[in-house]
Amino acid sequence: MTATVDPEKILRDLRELWSQLGREKETAGGVLRACSMTLIVASQCEGDTDAEADAARRTLGILMHDHPSRAIVIHARAGAELDARVFAECWMPFGRHQQICAEGIQFTVDPASLGAVASLLVPLRVPDLPVVLWCCNAAALGQCASTEGQATRSSAAYESLFPMADKLIFDSGAAADPDAALGFLRQLKSKGVHVADLAWTRLTGWREAIAHLFENGSIPADRIAAVDITHGGDSPASGALYLSAWMKSTLPAARVSLQGSAGEPGLRSVVLWGQGVDCSVSLADGSSVNVRASNRSYLSLLPPVTSDALMREELSILGPDPVFDRVLDSLRGKT
Repeated sequence: MTATVDPEKILRDLRELWSQLGREKETAGGVLRACSMTLIVASQCEGDTDAEADAARRTLGILMHDHPSRAIVIHARAGAELDARVFAECWMPFGRHQQICAEGIQFTVDPASLGAVASLLVPLRVPDLPVVLWCCNAAALGQCASTEGQATRSSAAYESLFPMADKLIFDSGAAADPDAALGFLRQLKSKGVHVADLAWTRLTGWREAIAHLFENGSIPADRIAAVDITHGGDSPASGALYLSAWMKSTLPAARVSLQGSAGEPGLRSVVLWGQGVDCSVSLADGSSVNVRASNRSYLSLLPPVTSDALMREELSILGPDPVFDRVLDSLRGKT
């Protein structure tokens, strides 16, 4: 299997790719090679569609502008033979005549053979730079999340990729079992793994809107007696669980409750009650929330929650996120 996919050959192909780019762009200002990390993207396709892998490649193309990297895309598809090819993502900043390019390697592999790919990746990492692994498909986390402390057999192949990364990024937002998904993240964290969850990153706008109420004095924190969080669907997704835990850590004396409503999963509103306090943050549309406090109301724009926007935020903070870590730990035994 590894005879046709050899790390040395891949590195030679990358060198030839850069030589070719240099020749092609020689008369157009040249090429600047940029790299700040190794970014590994693991995607899994169901059936005959490549939609998820294509979406991951498009996201990478956008991310490269702010976080140029050696991208390693692992495209897992049932029945696929192990194969690898190199590629480049190039762009020209406005007003410049020099192309900036970042390099990439794409593997196609059967999910059962991910362990073989993991062994190939070791020499393909860029020396002395951070390594980030983004498990962009819900299936990866969903398969991993069975019960806390126990991973399913199908997750073992993905776990073979974990040790080489300085940061692991998942997305529990679409997990069929949020409790198990968060339990799996806690399990990894307890082993010293630096984990991140895009479901938490999506809460940035909501948390900023709520925090602003306390910062400008609209809400005396010591008067808050209860916080009611409404979400779509019968059971809370991981985002609602995260927000509930964050509110409990922010207002430890307040009663925090979660309640469902009709419609698609996602946050609907956060209402804060107390002595002389009645304010709320509620979803106005997909891009803003309506904030009501102290007899006034205003709209607060939410940051974009596209994959590239969420990943851009996570890649800008490669170190630990103490607030996220504290919230994730506080959910132990409560989800």
